[in-house]
Order: sequence, then C-alpha cells, then structure tokens
Amino acid sequence: MATYKSLSANGVSESRRAPRLELMERLHGHLTSLDIEVSVREISLGGLSIQAPLQFPTGAIHEFRLTLGDGSKVMVRGRVAHSAPCVDETTGVRGFVTGFEFLDDQPQSAPAFDDLVDKISTQDARQPAIVRR
Repeated sequence: MATYKSLSANGVSESRRAPRLELMERLHGHLTSLDIEVSVREISLGGLSIQAPLQFPTGAIHEFRLTLGDGSKVMVRGRVAHSAPCVDETTGVRGFVTGFEFLDDQPQSAPAFDDLVDKISTQDARQPAIVRR
C-alpha cells in the first residue's frame, strides 16, 4: 500500500497510509470489549486514536462501536499500536492517548467503514473535519 510523508504537530516526519481526520467531537466511541466510552480524537482508513482513562498494552485487540451524530454506526476491530499518558487541556483530567491500527478481519454485521469515513468528511459544512496528511 502506498504511504505518504507529513509532519506531525511536533514537527516529526510521519509516514502514514491514509490521511487522518480530526473529529472535533463529531464521532462517539464505545469500547465494547471493556464496555467504556472513549473520546475518538482522529480517524483514518488505517486506524484511529482515542483518549481514555486507562492505558492499553501494545498489541492488544479491541472492538469499538463508532457512532456519528446522525445515528450512523459501525463496528471496527483494532490492535494497539501505541499508548501514552496525556492531560486533557480543558479539564486537567489525566488519561492516555492510544493509537489503534484497524485489523483486516472486521465484523461483518456492521455497515461499511468507508461509508462512515465518507460521512464524517462531508457532513456539516459549518464544522468541517480537518484532514491531516
């Protein structure tokens, strides 16, 4: 699969397979394997990053239910790529930012994930998603 280079927020060169969408609270996440709500920070066709109150071990596999404001839902499975401590800038609450890489074997009962990403990137022109390359 082709990759592209970009600079992260801290100026580090990154190589990713797909651009990331910053979600600005437009997508709600539920970690079904642990039955907890998570904050979805970014998403791409290759994975997602979440903020949660707990740290996930690298390599662990979890299933998520992702829901848009219009009620569109999709189930996805991902493997933990990295997890790092963070502090929420608005609340001061400590937690962890964790990156998940989507697995090839996704749940069959859910709508197509590509359709959900398309909705995110085209929904609500007044509050567009930010595409990061």
